[in-house]
Amino acid sequence: MAVFHFYHETRKSVVRFREAVLGRVVGVGALFSSGYGDVGSSIYFALGVTTIYAGGASFLAIFIAGFFFVATVLSYAELSSAIPEAGGSSLFAQRAFGDGWAFFAGWALLLDYIITLAISAFSVGPYLGYFFPILKNNTQANVTFTGALILLLMVMNIFGLKESSRFSLLLAGFDIFTQLSLMILGLVFLFDLPRILSQFSLGTNPTWPHFLYGISVAMVAYIGIEAISQMSSEAKDPGKSVPRAMFMTMGTTVLLYSGISLVAVSAMSPKLLSTVWVNDPIAGIAHYLPHVNTYLGPWVALLGATILTVAANAGLIGVSRLAFSMSHNFLIHPIFRHTTKRFRTPVYSIVFFGSLSAAIVAFFPYLEVLADLYNYGAMISFTMTHLALIRLRNTEPDLPRPYRVPLSPRIFGHEIPLPALFGLLGTGGVFLMVLIFHKYGRVFGTLWMVAGIAYYYTFRKTARMPLMDRLAVTELPAPPAPVETTHTTLVVATSPTAPSPVLSDVLKIAEKDGARVLVVTVLEVPLALPLYAPLAAQEEVARQTLSLCQAIGVERDILVDTQLLRGRSAGEVLVRVLHREHADTLVINDTGSAVAHSIEAALERSKLPVTLWKFRKMGSGAVPP
Repeated sequence: MAVFHFYHETRKSVVRFREAVLGRVVGVGALFSSGYGDVGSSIYFALGVTTIYAGGASFLAIFIAGFFFVATVLSYAELSSAIPEAGGSSLFAQRAFGDGWAFFAGWALLLDYIITLAISAFSVGPYLGYFFPILKNNTQANVTFTGALILLLMVMNIFGLKESSRFSLLLAGFDIFTQLSLMILGLVFLFDLPRILSQFSLGTNPTWPHFLYGISVAMVAYIGIEAISQMSSEAKDPGKSVPRAMFMTMGTTVLLYSGISLVAVSAMSPKLLSTVWVNDPIAGIAHYLPHVNTYLGPWVALLGATILTVAANAGLIGVSRLAFSMSHNFLIHPIFRHTTKRFRTPVYSIVFFGSLSAAIVAFFPYLEVLADLYNYGAMISFTMTHLALIRLRNTEPDLPRPYRVPLSPRIFGHEIPLPALFGLLGTGGVFLMVLIFHKYGRVFGTLWMVAGIAYYYTFRKTARMPLMDRLAVTELPAPPAPVETTHTTLVVATSPTAPSPVLSDVLKIAEKDGARVLVVTVLEVPLALPLYAPLAAQEEVARQTLSLCQAIGVERDILVDTQLLRGRSAGEVLVRVLHREHADTLVINDTGSAVAHSIEAALERSKLPVTLWKFRKMGSGAVPP
């Protein structure tokens, strides 16, 4: 009886060819402009939504939310500089906890980017309402405009439109200058502390639940910091440039948001801010500024619409990049890592998630509903980032960290960064408030996560990959020269020294039929040697051959199973494999050798209901089965 020994456990590790990566060409300025383009745009819609719940205390809610934002930036700065790759919180969770938690964080982050696209595109219309009032006064008209804008961004991204770093930086500079000017002019002409204090009374107007709700909504204004983390794989000297860009974004954002919110409640009543100007609060501030409102009105309208369009585009770029990263790490289906041959853009990710974003706007054309969903995914991502930082400090203490979060005492033998602990409690608390107070976030956000978990479980189980443990991915330097060449399980017998020449043809058939492919190589041990005789050199060559077969399979998005076996007769070993795996097809190389004849003879004796494919060389080419 032949003895089998398995050397490849394909679902614990996968081999693929190394793919080209983006060059590290992005500096501090470009990182800051991209991050601020995402974070800075939030004030154009977050202020009005926060006022719906926090009323006259909206500035206070934004200020308190800023403390949690600072703690979150510190955690992102350390992890993004220590692990400078695309993926953000999903990547951090994978490094700290494994693939299951990486999917959980990444799926929540996908929701975040989808809503970033939706909420930014939906807010463009009200600012353009200065020139086209129907976009501000007619919800259906704005929904139609939003859908058209998302479609335009999808087409532009499919054709590979690239953002200019200098233009983004220039736009961010103009936006900062405009908001700073509004803040200074507002403090000079409108600031009225007695009036501000008279517009709210904590505990009664707003009530404590509404004020806490307002704090959770105010976090919308700070969510875009993830954008810088996603670009760390393209940053020059990420150990220095990424933390600097994050701190610049943090300082600028907290200063402007605090000042602008004070000016807003000075310029107009909370009722006006939360109704008439809820979708375009910055335009409302410009409208009420004396002496300069005639000039600032059109400027703010154009700038607001422009930077919100950039933010919407950043959301589409972010969701496609994140989907590509998750697909690349086998967290979601490999189809999302496909790019167009001509433009090299992730077309399936762009079309699928862009269309989903447009559908969300069509069904929920209300800013407060979109903000609920926005917060749900963001708070999960932030919370996972803080948890990952605390765990990695203790499980990987020697990981090079160009920037370290300060104030990290040892408690019960564990190093605990206190800002991360504060951020964990804060963002976790805000997430609980989302669950308690935000009915749309609680219902639809939870449905999104439950559907994602069910999908992940099905995908991983079908592919026989671990649910929670990290799948080890080995990359080979380069693919070999391409070979021009209704089943359930196809077994391919290959030489220990080279992949089967028809493997790519078999993979095409397997892809069409949704069949499993098992590549087997057999080391025949002569009778003069014990069955377990050491064959280290032959085994090493065979393992390399099977790794190459796996990588060829991943190129076609098929996870090839491989087995390295030993026995006295290759034919008898293959028959046992066919019987055990319930295979319906065996593919062999008919070289006319004794081994080929023994395989065919053993198959005939077995009486197994198996189709035999044979191929042989004819001249200088090979005939596929």
